[in-house]
Amino acid sequence: MKREIGVEKPSYLVAAWPGKYRMFSWLDYATNIPYPIFLITTLKENGKPNACLHSWGCFGGDGSGYYSILTMLKSYHTCANILRTGEWCINFPSVDQHDPCFKTIELNSIENDEIVDAGFTVESPRVVRAPRIAECLINLECEREGERSLFQGGDWHVFAGRVVHLAMDDAAFELDPGKRMQALKTMYNLRSTLNPLTGEAGPSSLPVIGLS
Repeated sequence: MKREIGVEKPSYLVAAWPGKYRMFSWLDYATNIPYPIFLITTLKENGKPNACLHSWGCFGGDGSGYYSILTMLKSYHTCANILRTGEWCINFPSVDQHDPCFKTIELNSIENDEIVDAGFTVESPRVVRAPRIAECLINLECEREGERSLFQGGDWHVFAGRVVHLAMDDAAFELDPGKRMQALKTMYNLRSTLNPLTGEAGPSSLPVIGLS
């Protein structure tokens, strides 16, 4: 049976941590739509690499261009870097790189090289100035073409960036989609589950799955 559910946050929802349903929509948890995980790399104001583990984005375009569309909190260092430089790279890690990916969350001071300190290797870009991550099999170099607040008075910003260069490892050239996914071992972000009718939440666990 399909249930019709309104989009207003139910009064019976209890946040597991302060600000949970202010920072993120409750619908994120109710729908639990998987998002591919990627690393956004930018340059800090001091020229050091910044690496942001992220999954709120999508990719598409037409014959005139291919774009990465990103939404992120305005408080992110990455948001400030993109507003300042207008450039970023999208790097797709595999589930084998799970640990260094999550180290980028911990090692994110203003002064450090977040790519190297997490255990990755900096790779020079070809068109933009934002660094790439060598261990990632697909890298998209992007230049900002549009940006705005996601909605008036909100904490989120949205960027549209034209892909101006693509780098792909030979392992990602497999024509069979299933075999390509096996080669890429892409990670996906799954929110902790929520029953939208009762507010009951599923067990807390690491919201990452990998295809291998």
